[in-house]
Amino acid sequence: MAILQPFFCDKSLPKILNFSPTCTTPKVTNLVPTKSKDLVSRSEKHNHKKSYFSVRKHWKKCHAVAEEIIGGLSSSASSDDEQGESVILSPSSQDEVAEYDWTEEWYPLYLTKNVPDDAPLGLTVFDKQVVLYRDGNGEILCFEDRCPHRLAKLSEGQLFDGRLECLYHGWQYDGSGKCVTIPQLPTGAKIPLSACLKPYEVRDSQGVIWIWMSHKTPSNAKKIPWFENFAKPGFRDISTIHELPYDHSILLENLMDPAHVPISHDRTDFTAKREDATALFFEVTERTARGFADRPAKENPCLL
Repeated sequence: MAILQPFFCDKSLPKILNFSPTCTTPKVTNLVPTKSKDLVSRSEKHNHKKSYFSVRKHWKKCHAVAEEIIGGLSSSASSDDEQGESVILSPSSQDEVAEYDWTEEWYPLYLTKNVPDDAPLGLTVFDKQVVLYRDGNGEILCFEDRCPHRLAKLSEGQLFDGRLECLYHGWQYDGSGKCVTIPQLPTGAKIPLSACLKPYEVRDSQGVIWIWMSHKTPSNAKKIPWFENFAKPGFRDISTIHELPYDHSILLENLMDPAHVPISHDRTDFTAKREDATALFFEVTERTARGFADRPAKENPCLL
């Protein structure tokens, strides 16, 4: 996967960025489960497993993970519970979970300065493959990375006078995605109207190409993140791109787990020290469909 890091600079940035999205947050209630027929094993280990999975299939969403023990999920009160902090958060009901369409967002696709002038570029956004290129006027365009003819990858083709050509049969497409050339087309025959590409809207903002993934909802330019420091005089952009050999979800999970830093990064990062592997506390100050904000501190267990 390609990870875009447009936030590297030689000036310090604020540690916390405040966002004000308009969507609402579903209410989450605390629950400490009590021992019941569904949770507690009666005698044998296989009975425990049966009850565990019979409960699990009815859960809609889990906001925290509790330790699994042979006798079921622990329900005894702890010091944290007495202070009003439960170990387990209840699953939200279907009515409480706000509908969220991940395509209705802008995603950083590539650094503008790295988009080649003379060749198409194949990229992947989650499970969608797209092709990015510059047309004859230098405008950056983006389409689904497959030719409607035989589904060949267009990113493996080439550019001719700003037109995107498929490497398989030489079909060429203009900036609107319409097929304008088919070398094997008989004289007098017309190019089928279905011979066109699926477009994706892209915007160039602060040196980053952003892509709008939805085809059913019009794009909202106000949703493109804006970083004040990038617009300040004297700011020098030294953004980079790193290719990492794993899925994006693994990286996100890693970044949300600061408890591993003092151990895993000890002696590899000057800021990480093994003796700093102490209890952590993160207070979620804002939770929306687009993410959450927090306030870090070194108190209590780190639960994310």
